[in-house]
Amino acid sequence: ALVNPHIQFTLVNNDEIISELPISSTKQRIEAIFGHSSKPYTGHLVDILTHTELVNIHGFIGKPETAGKNSQQYMFVNGRYMRHPYFHKAIMTAYSGLLSAEHTPSYFIYFDVDPQAIDVNIHPTKTEIKFADEQAIFQILLATIRESLGKFNVTPSLDFSSETVID
Repeated sequence: ALVNPHIQFTLVNNDEIISELPISSTKQRIEAIFGHSSKPYTGHLVDILTHTELVNIHGFIGKPETAGKNSQQYMFVNGRYMRHPYFHKAIMTAYSGLLSAEHTPSYFIYFDVDPQAIDVNIHPTKTEIKFADEQAIFQILLATIRESLGKFNVTPSLDFSSETVID
C-alpha cells in the first residue's frame, strides 16, 4: 500500500469493510495508514528528494523531536520493500547529535535504480538487497537527509556573527 498509492485498497473481513485506502499521494497514504490521532502524522515528516545518475531518492524522514523507540521505518527499491542495515546506518549518521541513543527516526524512503545494479537474490525472503554501488548510495543518502534536515531548519544552526572567543 505504501508503494502503490495510485491503487485503491479495501480490507474486508467476514463481509465487513475493515479499512479503505483511496487513491492518493504518497504522503496522504502514509497519513491514512499511520495517522491515528488528532495531530496529523505527516506533520512530523520532512520531504527528501535527490536525482543522480546512480540513484533517485525520494520520500519522507521524521523530525528529530518526534523520534521514538517504535518508529516507522520503511525503505523501498524500485517498488520493492527492503531492509538494508548499511543504508539505515547512513540515516542514523545523518541524525547524529540530534537523537538520544535509544531513539530512532521514522522514515519512508524510496530508491529508484537501474535494475541491473541490484541483486535481490541474496536472502530467501528477498528483503535484503545488494547494490552494485552501495558506498556511493550511502553518501548520496547521507547528504540528502542532512540537506533536508538543514533546509527545514531541523538541525541546530550555527551563528557565525557571534564574537565568542574560545581559549
